[in-house]
Amino acid sequence: MQGINSREHRILAAAFDKFESMSLIAQDVLEESEDLQTRQGMAELDNLYARFQLLYNELEKCIKEYEVKKKKVRTTINRNNRKLNSKLRRM
Repeated sequence: MQGINSREHRILAAAFDKFESMSLIAQDVLEESEDLQTRQGMAELDNLYARFQLLYNELEKCIKEYEVKKKKVRTTINRNNRKLNSKLRRM
């Protein structure tokens, strides 16, 4: 699974911050549609990044729960297999 590069997102967010500060100084340079497109695009990226982080944290939690449960089940299976094997040998 390929994730979203956090470092890359921070770099892009810093570039957007620079864009915002420069656009306040030079308001007449960009057309309104270009400015709006840039701002909407970054807002969508931020939302997607936040969603990714949430899902990634949920996935990490699920993985940890799975590993704990797997160890318990494996222990139970192995213990029961030893009991059954011992019982079958005595028969």
